Amino acid sequence: MNANKRKFYSVPVGLVLGILLAVLFPAGAPYVAWLGQVFVSVLKLLILPLILVSIYASLAGGTELRQIGGRALLYYLVTTAIAAAIGTALGLGFSQGVTPGLLDLPPVAPSTADFSVERLVSNFIPSNMFASLAAGNVLHIVFIAVLAALASRRIAAGHRATLLGGAHALDALLMQSLGAALVLAPVGVAALVYAGLATMDWAGVFQLRSFVWAVGLAALLHAVVILPALYRARAGRPPWPFVIACREPLLTALSTASSNATYPVSKRALEAAGISERVTSLTLPLGATLNMHGSALYQSILLIFMSQLAGADLSLLQTIYIVLLTMASSAGTAGIPGGGIAMMAFMLNLLGLPQTYLALYLVVDRFFDYPITAINVWGDLVVAAIVDREVRHEEASASV
Repeated sequence: MNANKRKFYSVPVGLVLGILLAVLFPAGAPYVAWLGQVFVSVLKLLILPLILVSIYASLAGGTELRQIGGRALLYYLVTTAIAAAIGTALGLGFSQGVTPGLLDLPPVAPSTADFSVERLVSNFIPSNMFASLAAGNVLHIVFIAVLAALASRRIAAGHRATLLGGAHALDALLMQSLGAALVLAPVGVAALVYAGLATMDWAGVFQLRSFVWAVGLAALLHAVVILPALYRARAGRPPWPFVIACREPLLTALSTASSNATYPVSKRALEAAGISERVTSLTLPLGATLNMHGSALYQSILLIFMSQLAGADLSLLQTIYIVLLTMASSAGTAGIPGGGIAMMAFMLNLLGLPQTYLALYLVVDRFFDYPITAINVWGDLVVAAIVDREVRHEEASASV
């Protein structure tokens, strides 16, 4: 497929086509809705094992898991929690004027049991691995992958090498399969948007400008204030020279919407800036899988607005649940353009919201996917630089 055809046959074009068909020929939506369902089902089929093997390979393959990987994971946890909290707070604030049922999406009333502590525990900690795989529970998959990776550190080196080699091979196979599936993405997205928006109140869509303000403000606050302040405090250096040194990976992420595609560019830029190869080799693969600051703040705002549209009056416990949910589920979001489609479908199931709310996600995602990916990559770069600085300082102190 030549360059001109690739520009025409693309997800943004599919999105526009779906919107046009929904406006001009709404009656035809039921006849093509199955195409969108097939696309989402294929993504779900591939993303679950991909999450499992990619997280396992990242955690089990590092040679300095405790000193570098453990430190990086701690920063990922803290900064992702901050991002999810910012997104939830701004989402709650900006969504107050949104009318339930605004977009002709069916209002629902999730029971309080959906947000209970017991449900929270069952969502995070699996009791049956095969049942979790069959049910497609992403949070359980993340838990199983982390547990298996940590356990593999204790087995014989030969067995660990066999498992790790198999994980890398399976990861390559799944990425190849996922790439083939994404060839259908323009058709699948067009069908999903067409089916979801055929009866939408377009006047109501423009009332969601508060969503744009919420995401934009949260993104700026986290990327321009929180992460630079963390870098200055922990690395002891001014952040803006580091931003300039990392301009290439940031622009790559902004233009491709793929943290996976940005990985080699990030590695090269960090090492050129003086970050050690042993740090970049472990923190960047972990970050591409687990460190999703932008996704956490973005998904938390999406869930808040979806709950508001559904007419759910969120309590404090429910709000905390959303923060925890976005922290965990953002770690499993695939580092590819549109990788959050299947993830958002899983999260809607967990919250008891109908899959028709994917229409809202599809309308806004292609506009926010690029800057949100850039924030994810910016977080990876900042954490790698901080970890490198702290490891060097500890080693220098120990040698004195």
